[in-house]
Amino acid sequence: MILTLVLITIGALLFLVIVYNMLQQYRQKQVAEKRSILIRQNQIVNETEELLLNAGQLPYSRTLVLTLYQRVRHSLKTMLEADPGNPQLTGRLNNVQQQIQDARDNFPPVQGSFRRPESDQQALHMLRLVKRLRNVVRQEHNRGKIGSQAFVAEDRRLELVQLKINLSNLLKRVRMSLNNRETAAARQMLEKGKKILANLPDKDEQLLNIEETIQTWISDMDTKQQQAEQQKEEKENEKSELDVLFEPKRKW
Repeated sequence: MILTLVLITIGALLFLVIVYNMLQQYRQKQVAEKRSILIRQNQIVNETEELLLNAGQLPYSRTLVLTLYQRVRHSLKTMLEADPGNPQLTGRLNNVQQQIQDARDNFPPVQGSFRRPESDQQALHMLRLVKRLRNVVRQEHNRGKIGSQAFVAEDRRLELVQLKINLSNLLKRVRMSLNNRETAAARQMLEKGKKILANLPDKDEQLLNIEETIQTWISDMDTKQQQAEQQKEEKENEKSELDVLFEPKRKW
């Protein structure tokens, strides 16, 4: 009888140990999942706020700004669900809610205009920024946070900004090639830019100005080439006349 009680007690203890270990593992899993959620969403918040801070580098639209703020709000809500009652998260969420309302009421349809990069480093930074913005807009569209029409319009607007950066770099390289008397390379780049713009149905004023600049440079190069060919022809004619004048007289 005593042996039976001892065995039952040992079995009960083993069962309690197993249950305790299972509960501990479950709690550790919950803590790990909570930590993972907080780290991931905090990373999204930081990255998105960094994009908002770069609003002076590119012309941001109201759609883009609202998309970014709403992305921050969604991440903060997710963090608050994982860590309810966190006063810091609650304060940040309330602040973002106010910023969203301010953007809806006061932010213009598009703020600022495109400014050409002053250096290759700045151009590279702007291109990376556009790429990140387009990725965020696409992600928010896939999550159903931005409508298809708004997504198509905003993605196209950012695509044209990216094109302006690339064309600005192209004009800069053309100018350098012309200064180095690399006419063939300069013409090749100009023809490339001309072809890109010719096939573009929705050029805005800035792209039209770039297209006009490209056409003007091509026309100037054509004029200079024609003048050079004309001068060369005149020199050859002048040389031919001199040869005739001073050629040895034939003896009959």
